[in-house]
Amino acid sequence: MFSNCEVIVRVVDNLFNSLWMVARMERDVNMKRHLIEDLKTRLKTYQENERPSKEMLESLERKVKTMTEECSHKKTSMDSLKQRLNVISKEKTQYEQMCYKMKDDLEKKSGKVSDLESKVTEAERTMSELEKAATQQMRNLAMKSEQALEGLQSKLLHGNQRIEEFVAFVMIRYIAFLHRVN
Repeated sequence: MFSNCEVIVRVVDNLFNSLWMVARMERDVNMKRHLIEDLKTRLKTYQENERPSKEMLESLERKVKTMTEECSHKKTSMDSLKQRLNVISKEKTQYEQMCYKMKDDLEKKSGKVSDLESKVTEAERTMSELEKAATQQMRNLAMKSEQALEGLQSKLLHGNQRIEEFVAFVMIRYIAFLHRVN
């Protein structure tokens, strides 16, 4: 989408193009008037010299009529363009006001965004520190757990050895008891 400033620039360009077209049409109208006057003069000259040619006369009359109609249409078109120019000028003023308002709003929002960005940066830094602390605590807990597991494994191994020794002792006593009984 176009921003309001771009729209204003386009409206202003259209305005100047319309003004240029109006000036060009006025020049064309004047040139055609001169042409009409020139054609009328030629017509009189032909009539005065008594060399009227009906076909040429009719053709010139058609041209005069067409040019007169074109002039009338051009004048109507010029009036319409002037009205559009007035409307465009009013719209331009409105768009300029909207542009200034949007610029102020943008500056306010930019300030808010900067504040939020600094807060986000601070939060990210704090999170990073918390993650490092949590990681260190997890490592410490893991080391303590490993040490505790190693201690328990050695105690379990020692307990298993004692049980095996006890089982061996009981077996020896049982065998001795069986020998005595027999």
